[in-house]
Amino acid sequence: MTTLQTSPSRADSALTLSGVLASALPHDLHTAQGPTRYTVPAVFSRRPQPREIDLLHGSGTRKDLEEAGYSHIDLSVSDRRLLIGNTNLAELKSGLAHLVGDILAGVSAQAAQERQDRTEELDALGMVEEQRLEFLRNAAAEIHFD
Repeated sequence: MTTLQTSPSRADSALTLSGVLASALPHDLHTAQGPTRYTVPAVFSRRPQPREIDLLHGSGTRKDLEEAGYSHIDLSVSDRRLLIGNTNLAELKSGLAHLVGDILAGVSAQAAQERQDRTEELDALGMVEEQRLEFLRNAAAEIHFD
């Protein structure tokens, strides 16, 4: 593998790409028989969460690619790799890599916001439940059998 991970991965850290996995590129690249377009595997900084994968495969990503002139590009997730299909290293270097980075930043931010919203919602529900239980304890304490 030609990439190194320099910081510990955390589930709540931003999802980024650490580099292209050169050893997984087609073996005949830059030869007369080599393909002009192929799948480029890039390594995630951490394992993507299910919601991030859903967002990455969603219509928003497709729209972003199309609007930038990359309607032919396919993005898919395989374990800790982003497979960037129907492209090449030159296309990635000339701007596609930056766009993919922006897409990942948006996906990561949206998923983090959704997690935060859900946490706040659960905290609020927990407070309501605690208030309900306190009310019941007080109501029960007011009952006397004498």
